[in-house]
Amino acid sequence: MAKLRNLKQQHIARFRGVSISHDLHPKEREEIKSTLQEAKNEHLGDGSESAENFCFKVVGKGQRKKVLKIRKQVSVS
Repeated sequence: MAKLRNLKQQHIARFRGVSISHDLHPKEREEIKSTLQEAKNEHLGDGSESAENFCFKVVGKGQRKKVLKIRKQVSVS
């Protein structure tokens, strides 16, 4: 895993589209799903903006997990 950054180098074209991530235990996946749903419900309870305008992501490990709420970029044509 320490050398994964080498896959993104420009001179290796066949690995340019490859991405690798750590696998999660099914309980961890379920915990992340419930945490995201709680964050979305809390956001909707605030009554500010629609949850569709935001991207919710869980970051951190173990007890230090937290949810980031990132505003989606609006493209102007």
